[in-house]
Amino acid sequence: MKSINAQTVRTKLVMIAVTTSTLILIITTIAFLTLELFFGHQDLSKKISVLGQVIAERSTAALTFHDDELLHSNLSSLLVDSSVVKSCIYDEEKVLAASISAQKDQQGCPQMMGTLKTNETSFVEQYFPIKLDNQVIGTLYIACHNGDIINRFKQVSFFAVFVLFGAIIIALLLATRLQRIVTSPLRLLAATISDIIQRNDFSIRANKHHDDELGHLADIFNELLSKIESEHSSLKSSEEKFRKLTSLSPVGIFQINPAGEIIYVNQRWREINNIKHQEPDLQSWFSNIHPEDAPALNKLWHRLVTEHEDMACEVRLIAKNGSISWVYIQATSLHSKEGKLLGFLGSVSDISELKKAQIQMENLAFYDPLTGLANRRLFKNRLAKAVKSVQRNNSSIALLFLDLDQFKRINDTLGHNMGDALLKEIARRLDYNVRENDTVCRIGGDEFTILLTDVNNTNDVRIVADKILHSLSRPFMLNGQEIISTVSIGITMTPEDSINPNTLMKNADLAMYRAKELGRNNFQFFSEDMNTAILHNLEVEKELNIAIKRNQFVLMYQPKICIADNTITGVETLVRWRHPEKGIIPPDNFIPIAEETGQIIKIGAWVLEHSCHEMGALIREGLMPKNAKVAVNLSAKQFSDPNLLQTVLDILIQSKIDPLNLELEITESIIMDDVEAAIKIMEAIKSKGIHLAIDDFGTGYSSLAYLKRFPIDVLKVDRSFVSDIPEDKTDMAITSAVIAMAHKLSMKVVAEGIETQEQLDFLRENNCDDGQGYLLSRPLTLPQLHHFLVSNQKQTKVKSRLENPNDLSS
Repeated sequence: MKSINAQTVRTKLVMIAVTTSTLILIITTIAFLTLELFFGHQDLSKKISVLGQVIAERSTAALTFHDDELLHSNLSSLLVDSSVVKSCIYDEEKVLAASISAQKDQQGCPQMMGTLKTNETSFVEQYFPIKLDNQVIGTLYIACHNGDIINRFKQVSFFAVFVLFGAIIIALLLATRLQRIVTSPLRLLAATISDIIQRNDFSIRANKHHDDELGHLADIFNELLSKIESEHSSLKSSEEKFRKLTSLSPVGIFQINPAGEIIYVNQRWREINNIKHQEPDLQSWFSNIHPEDAPALNKLWHRLVTEHEDMACEVRLIAKNGSISWVYIQATSLHSKEGKLLGFLGSVSDISELKKAQIQMENLAFYDPLTGLANRRLFKNRLAKAVKSVQRNNSSIALLFLDLDQFKRINDTLGHNMGDALLKEIARRLDYNVRENDTVCRIGGDEFTILLTDVNNTNDVRIVADKILHSLSRPFMLNGQEIISTVSIGITMTPEDSINPNTLMKNADLAMYRAKELGRNNFQFFSEDMNTAILHNLEVEKELNIAIKRNQFVLMYQPKICIADNTITGVETLVRWRHPEKGIIPPDNFIPIAEETGQIIKIGAWVLEHSCHEMGALIREGLMPKNAKVAVNLSAKQFSDPNLLQTVLDILIQSKIDPLNLELEITESIIMDDVEAAIKIMEAIKSKGIHLAIDDFGTGYSSLAYLKRFPIDVLKVDRSFVSDIPEDKTDMAITSAVIAMAHKLSMKVVAEGIETQEQLDFLRENNCDDGQGYLLSRPLTLPQLHHFLVSNQKQTKVKSRLENPNDLSS
C-alpha cells in the first residue's frame, strides 16, 4: 500500500474528509452514550431517594414500638418497583429489624448492618436514617438493580453505531464528490504545465475558473509563465548573439557538460585545434598536446573538474603535419544559483605569434644583440641561481671578469665596424673555451664575464683562464687585417670569497683592475688585500669631502725654465693635501680616488681658480713675465665634463688674467679614450686662446696620424726618458726624435725630471725649449716662489750688467 505522501491529491482530500467526519461522529456518539448512562443512573438514584425518604418516615413509629408486621408491610411496598432488589431496616443497635428481598436476590439482609456487603457494580445502594425527634433510631437500606439502565444503554448504543456507519458512508460520498471542486482546477493546471513542457511553448496560459485561492494560484502561475517567456526569449536572443559572436571570435570557445562531454565549440576552436569534421571530444583534443606539456595540463584539468578551480596554461599543439603551435587555454566551472554544477566553459587562443614576439623580446632583454651572448640581466639571474645552488649542494663556482686591453684605441683607429667584428670573434672564442653549462656574458662595451659552475678548485679555473688568454692572444684576421688584442681577467670564487652576487661582481672587477695594473694580458684572483684597498679608498673619499669643505688643499709651483737662457717661462701647479693629522699628502695618494669618485671636479676647479688668481697677482707685481704661463693638469673626468670650458672662462674673468697665461695639461691616455670627442673639446678650448699641452708624452699610445690633428702647443717629454740620460742611448735617441718631431709640428717641448747637468746639457744641445726638475727648482710654496722670482730677477740683472758693461757706467 502506498504511503499517504505517495497518494494523489484527490485521494488525500477524500481520506482527510472521511477521517475527520468519522472522528467527529465517534467522539459525538461516545459523549452521547456516556451522558445517557450518567443520566440513567442519576434518575434511578433520585427515585430511590424519594422512596427511601417516604418509607423511612412511615417506619419511625413501627420501629419505635417494634411492630415487625408494619415494618414488613412498609418494605413490601418497595417491591412494586421492579428495580428494587432488597431493602432492610436496622434498629438503633444496627440489628436487623425487618427485611424484604426480590426473588432475584440470593443473599438477603444480614443480621448486623456492619456486615452488609454488595460488591456488584450493577447495583445502586442508598442508606436513609430513621429519626424520632431528630434522633436517629434506625437505618433503612435499599438496593436497586440497574439492569433497565444497561438495557436502554445497549439499545441506544446499537442505534448510534448504525447512525455512525451511515454518516461515514454519506461523508465518503460527499467527499468524493466535493474533492472535484478543488482537484479539477489543479488537474487542469497540471495539464497546462504538461502541455507547455511537451510543446516547449511558454505562450500557453492556464484558465482561471474561480476567484478563490486556486484562481489566485492560476494568476500567479500565468505571471510566472510571462516572466519565464520573457526570460526564455531573452535567453534565446542572448544565445543567438553568443553563437554569432563566437562564430566571429578570433578565440576558440568550448563548452563541456558535467559528464566531461564537449557539447559546443565554435569554428575558430576547430581551426586552432585542426579538428574540422569529426565531433570533438576531450581525448582526441588532448592527444594533440605536446608530450612535455601534457602532464601540467592534465593536472590543471583535474583540479578544474574535481575542485572547480579555474585553470589557465600555455601548451603546444602538434598538427598532423608535425608543425607546432602555441595556444593559451582558459577554463572555468559553471554553477547554478543553488551551487549545482552545470558544466565548464573555456577558450583557446592561438599565441604562436605572441610567443615568437616574446622570444624575440626575451632575446633583446636577456641577450646581447651584437654577440648573441647573455647580457648583464641574464648573467645576474644565472649568477644568483648559481649562488643558491652552491649553498644547497655545498659546491663551488668561479666568476671571471674580462676587460679587453686597449680596445678603445682599436675601435677609434680602425672604426666601429671593425670593433664590432672583433667583439663578435672574441665572443666566439670565449664561448668555445668553456663548457656547455657555463655562461659567457657581454655586460657592455668591451667587458665580458664568465660563470664557471661546479669547479673543484682554483687549478680548474686557472686552466680555463690560461686557455682564454692563449686563445685571445692569437691574431684576429678581420677584413684582411691582422689585429692583436689581449685581455685582463679578474677571478673570484664562491663560497671562499663571498656568497653575495653583488660582492662577487665587485671582487672580480677589483681583481681585473689589479691584472691591468700588473701589465695587462694576465689574470688575477681576488684577495682580501684588494678589499682592504676598497675600505681605504672609502675612508679617503670620506676625508676628501671634509677637505673640500674646509679648503685643506695647498698649491705648490715648480718653475719652468728656458733651457737656452735660464729665464723663467712659467710654472706648473702641483696640488698637495694638508691633512690635519697625517700632514702633507702627495697627489698620487688621493687624486686617483678623487678621479674615481668624481670629487676631482671640485678639487680641479679649486686648483684652477687659485692657480689663475695667484698667477695673475705675480704678473701684475712684475715678478712674472707677461707671457708666462701657469700649467694646470686636467684629469679625465674634468676633461669630459661638459661644463669645463665655461668653468675655465669664468675663472679667467674672475682672476683677471689673459687666456694666453693659462696652459692646460692633458695626458695621452685621456685623449686616446675617444679621439674624435677629445679633438672637439681641445679645439673649443684652443679657440678661446688657452694653450694646450700633452703631459707624459711617449708613455701612451698616440700615433703620429692623430698627433698631427691635435691642436696642441706643447709636448712634455716624460721623466722616464730623461732620467737615464746620458746612460741609456735609446732614451737619448727617443728624446731627440720627439724634440725634432714636435718642432716640425710647430710645438714647443718641455722636458720633465731634469736632475743632472748632463741631462740639461743634452737637452740644450738638442734644442729643447723648456725644462723643469730638481736641478732647476723643486716645487715651491707661494711665498717660496715669490722669493725665488725676486732672486731670479736680481741674478738676471747682475748677469745682464756683466754681459753689458756699458750699463754699469750708466
